[in-house]
Amino acid sequence: MKSNRVTLIGYVGKDLSALKTGKGSKRISIRMATHYPIKNEKGETVWLTTWHDVVAWDNMAEFAERSMVKGSRIIVDGSIEYRTFPDKQGHIRYYTQIKAHSIMNLDR
Repeated sequence: MKSNRVTLIGYVGKDLSALKTGKGSKRISIRMATHYPIKNEKGETVWLTTWHDVVAWDNMAEFAERSMVKGSRIIVDGSIEYRTFPDKQGHIRYYTQIKAHSIMNLDR
C-alpha cells in the first residue's frame, strides 16, 4: 500500500496567517514546532526543535483561526507536499509543507 501520511504533535510557533483566494477559499498557514530528545556527548538529554509549515483550507482554516493562537498545543494529521519554484535569480528553491487533513487543539 502506498501512503503519504504524517501526524505531528507540537506547538503553534507564531500567529496564524490567513488569506482568501480569488475563488473565495480560505487558506491558513501555521508555523508549527515539534520537539524530540537526543543525548549529547556528555550523555545529557537535550531537546531539539523541528519547524513545519502547515496549511489548512476552508472549514479547517476557519476552525484553526477561531481556536488557535501562538503557543497552542495542537495535533495535525495530513500529508507531505513538496514543491519547487525559481527565485528571482533563477535558482530552483525547494519547499516542503504539510497539507492538513485534520487539526485538533489539545489545549481545549
